[in-house]
Amino acid sequence: MLMAVADRPPRRSAREVLSFLAVGSIGFVIEAVLLTGLTRYAAWSPWQARIPSFLTAVLVTWALNRRHTFAERGLQRRSLEAFFYAAIQGGGALVNLGIFGAVLAFWPQLSSMPVIPLAIGAVGGFACNYLLSSKLLYSRLRSDARG
Repeated sequence: MLMAVADRPPRRSAREVLSFLAVGSIGFVIEAVLLTGLTRYAAWSPWQARIPSFLTAVLVTWALNRRHTFAERGLQRRSLEAFFYAAIQGGGALVNLGIFGAVLAFWPQLSSMPVIPLAIGAVGGFACNYLLSSKLLYSRLRSDARG
């Protein structure tokens, strides 16, 4: 059975991947600044500092991805979309944290420079987040964008 044009899944493009990467880079910078500040100036452990740095980065990247990367896709209810976006980011965070923890376990001296394991973990988290976001949450046009 043929789908109506508005019901077709949107085509993925290099622009979309680059936009997701740019937004993720902004989120990475936000997380890196908070992580570094909390570990260096507030004497938090890298694990404690990841909680507020991660949550802040998720909120910012959701807003930017909703507006730019997936502008006409997703859920009409922003609160529900934000919840699902955070859940997907949580999956990516598990990948990221696993890599982050492995790097710290193998090179404990990097505890004083947590941005390095954060960056290494971000690569795995990015791939997971993009695939899940584009295939699950942003796979259809929003009803308010169909005209």
